[in-house]
Formats: sequence, structure tokens, C-alpha cells
Amino acid sequence: MDHHEYKAMIKTIEGLGSDVVIGEFAGRDSAAAIIKAMEEKDINHVLPMATFAPTEYGDFNSLKYNVKSTKKRVDEIHGNTKTVDDLVTYSNSDLWSVLNGRFAYSLREKYGFFSSCIGCHAYFHLVRIPFALQLGKRIISGERESHDGRIKINQLGPCLDLYQKITAYFGVQLLMPLRGMQEGRDVVDLLGWDWEEGGSQPACALSGNYSDTKGNVHYDLDALTYFLHEFLYPVAIDLGELIIENPKADRQTMLKAINKRMGEQ
Repeated sequence: MDHHEYKAMIKTIEGLGSDVVIGEFAGRDSAAAIIKAMEEKDINHVLPMATFAPTEYGDFNSLKYNVKSTKKRVDEIHGNTKTVDDLVTYSNSDLWSVLNGRFAYSLREKYGFFSSCIGCHAYFHLVRIPFALQLGKRIISGERESHDGRIKINQLGPCLDLYQKITAYFGVQLLMPLRGMQEGRDVVDLLGWDWEEGGSQPACALSGNYSDTKGNVHYDLDALTYFLHEFLYPVAIDLGELIIENPKADRQTMLKAINKRMGEQ
């Protein structure tokens, strides 16, 4: 974790009220989700927050441009009645490592498959919870179950249900206004500007790691369900409780916190 980044986040949210909703900000779906969510009467102020995995690289500066475009779109729709703040960033590489790196071998042995993408999306939601608790206790996410008919294993229905279950445990509502939106053109219509899927955003070195060489996605639903409920949910709860109580917890502290549970896996 970058302690300077954490201090900057605390300083930012100190001046904000309990009506502020955190908007996850990454690719075009997350921007469209913010725009869609702000159609609701009780969502008037969104703080866009970018969180990175240590596997990401490339065009990070584009996010600020995309936030400006999102602000412009919200202004076009709502005038000055709704507000999107400037982009803030906060990441926790130690948390990502514990969820998605340290136990990769053991998890593949136990469940017969492993993809860091599932835990990575859990990380994106989990890392924002301590800040959401100090604001409006809501997070807007751009998760979608279908992408023009393509499957993303980290956005399957059971995965999305579990992400919401994790945040709900802490009293935070994870909003997914695009969950049932299947067509990319509908996302572009919401945005109001032409944004190619996957473009103008950082890339991930592990993108598509759950697909074969032809791009086909293979998984066993029973194994996936077992992984979600026997590993990801309880471990995410343990780690969530830790980072709320101790925001400066490092990787070794996190591993110690889940050591007994992992011994039971």
C-alpha cells in the first residue's frame, strides 16, 4: 500500500458528506455505470475512484480524460444538480497479492482451476469499503454479466452475487446498474461518446487467462461455486475486517490474519 495515497484519500473524504457515493472508475463500463446510477433521485454526488492491480500497465493518464468526459455527460443530462468529483486513486498491492497470488498453487490443487480475475474483482470492491463506510456506504460498479455474448469468468452471475454479499457484510451496498446490459452499443449510448471496449484505459498482463488459445472460456460451475463460498468469501471477510481496523496492515499481517483459515482449506 502507498501510505501517501492513503493519506491523500483520507484528506479528500474528510470534506465530503454522507451522501457521497464512490464510483469505481476503470474502463468504459464503469464510466457508463456512474452515468446510469445518477439517474436515481438519491444519487447526486459521486466520487470516482481508480484502483489498480499490480498486473496493470499502460495508459493510466487516460483515466483523467475519461473522468472529464463523464463529468461533461452528467452535466449535459442533469445540469448543475448532480456532481462528479475529480478522480482519486487508491490501491493496495499487498491485499491483491494475498487474495490472488500467494495461494494460487493451493487453490488450483483444491478446486481444479484458478483464475486471478475473480479475486481481482473482489479486491477492487473490497479495497474501497473502508472509504465507503465513511461516505454514503454505496459503491457503483460497472460489472456486466454478458459482453455482446462473451463470457468473462469474473463477471458470471455467481461471482457478482458474491461480490455484493461481501460488501453487504460490511454494510456497504454494491450497485451494478449495468448488470443486465448485454450489448456494448447500449453502453456507448449511455456514455454519449465513442469509446471502444478495452481502449483508453490501462491493460492487464493476465487478461483472458481463463480462456484457451481460441478464446473459449472453460470452467466447472460446481468447482467455481465451491471456490467462491469456501475460499473467496470467508477470506475476503477476514481481510476486510483487518483493513478497516488497520489500514496500514502489510502483506505479512494479512497472511497471519488468514493463516488458520488457510490451514483448514
